[in-house]
Amino acid sequence: MNKKFLLTIFIFFSFITKSISSEFIGVIGVAVGDINNQKNEKLINGSKVFFGDTIFVRSKSNAQILFLDETVMTVGENTELTIDDFVYDPKTDDGNFVTNIKSGTVKFITGKISKKNPDNLEVKMPAGTLGARGTEFLISSNSDKESTVLLLGPGPNNTLGMIPGNVQLSDGINMTDITKPGFQAMIKN
Repeated sequence: MNKKFLLTIFIFFSFITKSISSEFIGVIGVAVGDINNQKNEKLINGSKVFFGDTIFVRSKSNAQILFLDETVMTVGENTELTIDDFVYDPKTDDGNFVTNIKSGTVKFITGKISKKNPDNLEVKMPAGTLGARGTEFLISSNSDKESTVLLLGPGPNNTLGMIPGNVQLSDGINMTDITKPGFQAMIKN
């Protein structure tokens, strides 16, 4: 009896894990050069991105990833990042998005998840975390456990009528807000 129960539970969790890990969350809009996922599959224009994927962009390569909530990530060469969490309801724009940049350079244009609730977008870096409110920003992380974050915009005086964006950085102890485009902050471990 116990063996059947344990076997049933094991099979159930295997299916759940498989369905979670194969959930489509975005697409490679542009791929230039050598881009792979954790399965060492080559990613090209139109390749699907799934929940839990780790993306490796090699030397002299770059990619642009388009997510279901309209977040756009432009990923520079020698970058490794993982999609730790992505849940999105297109009917309500509710969701959660967590990505982990282990090294490299990534430019973000935030989408509907961040616009609806800025607390639901989190970017992990080697030395800290970042939250963003409807904006565009750049993160550069190196293997020395140091990350630089640059706010690109929009600013409070933009002529498009857009809500000013900001990013909030934390090293686990201290918190810093960047509210003016062109300003940056560095987090060290």
